[in-house]
Amino acid sequence: MERSVMSSDEDAWVSRARAGDQAAFEAIFQRYERQIYSFVYRMMGNADDAYDLTQDCFIKAYRNLEKTSGDLNVSAWLHRIASNTCLDVLRRRKRIRWLPWENEKHESLLPSRSLDDPEHSLVTTEIRQDVQAILNQMTPRNRLALLLREFEGLSTEEIGEVMGLSRSAVKSVLFRSREEFRKLYAASFGEAQ
Repeated sequence: MERSVMSSDEDAWVSRARAGDQAAFEAIFQRYERQIYSFVYRMMGNADDAYDLTQDCFIKAYRNLEKTSGDLNVSAWLHRIASNTCLDVLRRRKRIRWLPWENEKHESLLPSRSLDDPEHSLVTTEIRQDVQAILNQMTPRNRLALLLREFEGLSTEEIGEVMGLSRSAVKSVLFRSREEFRKLYAASFGEAQ
């Protein structure tokens, strides 16, 4: 039910923003800024790049909003812009670098949560570092698909919109991504295949 209310609000914001209402676009920005920043940070591995590219993403979105269709999926559209923006920069740099997310450094951008259990925090940090180490070894396409699904929580259809793939192609890429992750994890940590 929250999703349909959100979609209704977003539809109104998009319609008003297309008509030039800057406050409506500001509402879209407020709704998605943290999510897009988090995604861009994971892609780029650098807070300064993440800040700059998040701003670029929203500037591109603002400039191209009038070109979108009436049934716009705002989340998938913004993730696609962010993904393309990051990949363009990375291609120019001729490198792809993935660094672990540093919760302490970016705590203000994350949903609030309790850190009362230091043992839990330590284990969570170790797991996060192990996962990031495996992600660093993956092919860029598989890594992108896995990040969109597992970290961003996008649906198969939304991932297809972001990556420009059909639903069946997304399923194949996700299968290969998970398989690559599993094999790399087994090789790195000695788990049975």
